[in-house]
Amino acid sequence: MMATLSGGDDSRSDSSISTAGTRMKELVFTGEPADADRASAIRRELGEWLDSVGVDPDRAYDVVLATYEAIANSVEHAYRDHADRGTLDIRVLWAAEGRIDVKVVDRGDWASHNSDPNRGRGVPLMRALADSAAVTSDQNGTTVHMIWDAVGTT
Repeated sequence: MMATLSGGDDSRSDSSISTAGTRMKELVFTGEPADADRASAIRRELGEWLDSVGVDPDRAYDVVLATYEAIANSVEHAYRDHADRGTLDIRVLWAAEGRIDVKVVDRGDWASHNSDPNRGRGVPLMRALADSAAVTSDQNGTTVHMIWDAVGTT
């Protein structure tokens, strides 16, 4: 099953995958505009999708909040010094045994706010909510990779 919804430069696909007897589902957003309105819409769509695959609501909340934080960081930091807003790719993989794997990828240059003591809580929040979280940056952009193991289902 593969359904693709398109609008403007963004697209979303929802697919079922079978690998070595393991049932998985994947939600993919490609070329999403790095803006706050789209980030909010993706947050809602992700929550609905996690509900549709039966992820426990408390754990789904953690996934949605951490993913939204990763997207919001890209929106705010990745394209700060660029004339255009740039784009994001988001991939969420759910395996029937209860593992959720999320990647948020941008192609910008992160600008930091080291001088503001009220900033800088996003990455620690992602690390607190996920079982594993890593942020890697290079000249091609930044990738946030988060994993939740043994996620309960309803």
